[in-house]
Amino acid sequence: MNRPKIIELPIELSNMIAAGEVVERPSSVVKELVENSIDAKATFIKIDLMNAGIDKITVIDDGIGLSSEDIAMAVKPHATSKIKSASDLFAIETLGFRGEAIPSICAISKMTITSSLNGYEASFKKYEGLKLIDEGKTSFTQGTKIEVSDLFFNTPARYKHLSSEQVELSHIVQLVNKISLAYPEIAFVLTNNAKVLFSTDGNSNYEAIIAEIFGTDVAKQMVTFNAKSSLYEIKGYTSSNSIFRSNKNGIIIMINQRIIKNANLVYAILDAYKTYLPVGRYPVTIVEIKANPTYVDVNVHPTKQEVRFTDEKELRYLITNTILDALKKVELVYEVKPDELKNIVVKEAKTVKEKDFESDVKSFKWDDFPKGSLENNTSDAFNESSLPKKSDTTVSEEQAFYYDTSYQDAESTTNNKKQQLSFNFRDDHNFFQSLSYLGQFNLTYLLFEKDDNLYLIDQHAAMERIMYEKIKEELQKPCESFYDLLIPLEITLPDFELNLLDDKKAFLTHIGITYDIGENHIVKIKTIPTWINQNFASESLDAILSDVINDLPVSKDAFYDEFAKTMSCKKSIKANMHILTEEVSCLLQDLDNCSNPFTCPHGRPTIIHFTKYEIEKLFKRVN
Repeated sequence: MNRPKIIELPIELSNMIAAGEVVERPSSVVKELVENSIDAKATFIKIDLMNAGIDKITVIDDGIGLSSEDIAMAVKPHATSKIKSASDLFAIETLGFRGEAIPSICAISKMTITSSLNGYEASFKKYEGLKLIDEGKTSFTQGTKIEVSDLFFNTPARYKHLSSEQVELSHIVQLVNKISLAYPEIAFVLTNNAKVLFSTDGNSNYEAIIAEIFGTDVAKQMVTFNAKSSLYEIKGYTSSNSIFRSNKNGIIIMINQRIIKNANLVYAILDAYKTYLPVGRYPVTIVEIKANPTYVDVNVHPTKQEVRFTDEKELRYLITNTILDALKKVELVYEVKPDELKNIVVKEAKTVKEKDFESDVKSFKWDDFPKGSLENNTSDAFNESSLPKKSDTTVSEEQAFYYDTSYQDAESTTNNKKQQLSFNFRDDHNFFQSLSYLGQFNLTYLLFEKDDNLYLIDQHAAMERIMYEKIKEELQKPCESFYDLLIPLEITLPDFELNLLDDKKAFLTHIGITYDIGENHIVKIKTIPTWINQNFASESLDAILSDVINDLPVSKDAFYDEFAKTMSCKKSIKANMHILTEEVSCLLQDLDNCSNPFTCPHGRPTIIHFTKYEIEKLFKRVN
């Protein structure tokens, strides 16, 4: 039997293996080179691509530059100027620090590095798979130029698995977009085959960069936010309920100007939108986090995009509540435009044959956004509240839905502060009561007018929002923390889950769930918290135990939220029901008292509006 021997791998092979973690595709090369330029104090960075970077990537900057000796050291593994000792790992203030990027890229490509320290004399070195094949002196401006060509030329399996040029280009465009948001003070230019795809001027104008990336309509409807806690400070922009995407790619998170990936922080953002957007729709959100570097561990993965935080729970709470407070301060009335109606009609009118022949070429641009814009009429936007106009329509008491007026004492929970952009701010909470009632359409939608605008309120969605907030308020009132069950509930679990459950016994006791383990894998629940309704205790406990066993968060607030959504739907006026004029008045008053009257608990709009101008466009009265 031939016993295999342990050997030390050649440095070339080691670097090729390391490159597998650092360099996944052309965008990985762009990321590492641009981050090096940023660390070099560049104020201008240009990225030139040939065929989406598959054939060639050139990154030019005006940073501090490299000497000939620096260039030679840069291609050696774990050579870096950014850390000196182990203690530096615990307070990293640069984007790069591992000394892996340049040698990893060089190992699987043909690379030329040209750099000047003084702005006229420069050194260059040319490599092919880490082998130096040429070097010398040349003239070059202050800074560095790194050219990477024939990526994966010596690893054909990696090259074979590259996607199309359009897909690879989309990854690079998205990356440069994000980096430009993290460093608005740096001017970026991105070209592909000599065509400029993206550029910024380095004037620290966030709104201009957002407009360049997402479009002007989106930029106008972003809400600003900022807050701080004992450990973290956050600021950023987030979209209204009129702007959303079908994926999470519009969520950008930075920590100390480093673009990161963190699923928990993404969920913290989405928690703020729970009742503002429909299921499967996601906001455009840019969050910039500032913290002492010692609170952040970026030495988790070679790509340096995964990080760990000190007290991440505090950060998640800060993000969710800050964004939620920002959303509560503005009127989020969804405006319908003729273009949207046209798109809907066109989509419905397409035949199967037309769909089959539609182009399937993917664009490198960001997703299309709904082009709705929020009401921007600041003149006389908040007059004294006027009661709805009396309707000529008379409805019998048997036909009418009687609105419960016993809830008229609800208080608003928002503290308003004017911010910016194209929103009206909820300063006096009488927006809904200032609408003039016109009548009911299709026994489902309530029609109003105000300031040359036509408003439609979905009576079920509006009532559902009101009942949702009132039920949540009732649920959160103080009560006994748990109660004993006269007859224990029995839940059967397999052996391995019983062991995991026992490990969580202290936590379960803390939230009011106590149990004994009997024979045949049976868990006998003795006490449960009062926030679990006895009518569906078995199903609730089964779900809670599953979450606890799988280390998922168990939240009383989340439980209340889902329960309130279910109950609000059952207790609200439905479509195809008459509503009296007096009941409309009560409905509007309660909407003004809601913390978020603009969407139902499931994220659908409660109110939409058409401007006079948009209506006249539909009737071809204006161009």
